[in-house]
Amino acid sequence: MTPILQIVANTPVWVWVLLAYLLFIGIRALRPATAPLWRVGILPAVFLVWGLYSLYQMHGLAPVRILPWGAALIGGIAVGMVISGFQPIRADKTRHLVRTAGGPLTLILILLIFATKYEFGFLHATQPALFAETRFWLSEVAISGMLAGMFIGRFAGLVRQYRAAPHEELVAT
Repeated sequence: MTPILQIVANTPVWVWVLLAYLLFIGIRALRPATAPLWRVGILPAVFLVWGLYSLYQMHGLAPVRILPWGAALIGGIAVGMVISGFQPIRADKTRHLVRTAGGPLTLILILLIFATKYEFGFLHATQPALFAETRFWLSEVAISGMLAGMFIGRFAGLVRQYRAAPHEELVAT
């Protein structure tokens, strides 16, 4: 069996179930959608918790690891807020609904997060000594923080746009 097939075969089933669900969400985000504002915030919250959990699980609570993750998170939030400004929305302030145009960004971010978590998880399982080197652990925490921050920033930007948008009647899809 080739090494790649061996890696795939030894990946827990729950990882593939998670990938299928994330793909479902990402593909759904390609189309315009109307949803309650709180529901739009679920994915950023999930990726924030996943990032924090991974940071704790892989690196503990050492400030030398938390601080770069936090700095990358802040950078990602800034990038996400800028990106959200290019995505027009419509707002129903009575029902707290938001209509987004849809597009590939959510799918791209989901795939980037999954791929980096998968790759770093593989490296932790097969070559844990690599993470004694600064370049490996710093890459992991920076990428994790940046991508989680981009989701949070996009949501924060969407909330900002929602507050500034005029009210119009929408129906959840």
